[in-house]
Amino acid sequence: MEKTKLRNSLYGLISRLLMSEVDSEILKILKYDSQVLDLFPNLKEWDLFKTLDDTQLIDEHLNVDFTNISLLHLVPYETFYTREDGMVETGGANPVTNFYHKYGFKVEFEKARVVSPDHIGIELEFMYKLTEAELEARNNGDEEALNIVLSEQKEFLEKHVINWFALYLINVKYESRTPLYHDLAELTLSFVLEDYESLKS
Repeated sequence: MEKTKLRNSLYGLISRLLMSEVDSEILKILKYDSQVLDLFPNLKEWDLFKTLDDTQLIDEHLNVDFTNISLLHLVPYETFYTREDGMVETGGANPVTNFYHKYGFKVEFEKARVVSPDHIGIELEFMYKLTEAELEARNNGDEEALNIVLSEQKEFLEKHVINWFALYLINVKYESRTPLYHDLAELTLSFVLEDYESLKS
């Protein structure tokens, strides 16, 4: 149960950071939750992170970097990497939508800074929802539901995350201008790969 709670928390944190800009609420978590900050070793040691006031840190550094890696120079969408024409599929034909519909998962485009449901942050938010379903099945002692949702998690990672996300995140690691997004790329790569291997076994 504790492992599932940790997985759920990590998918929640990672998807939030990949989906939209840093605000004062998420910055507060990064700064003052020691367990979270330990996941970002370079951020933890970054002088500007310790010395700048929150508004300046967000407006002049963190969100400039987010714009660079998410909106301007890199493409965080599955179909960009998996379609032969390199186009992002923004319509209902996007391959992730069948999974989402099965669980009643709706992408809130107005809240997230995304144009398509196969954005890396959305896909990992869906994994957050699947780990919530896993927690519910464990709490209820429902072995059948638990086996189904674990199988769905593995299948979703296999079909919609593992086959492309490293290409994007390696670019994030090298293109990022702040330790936050460098560390986030490393954390996401290691955590998701480890989680996938665990689900496979």
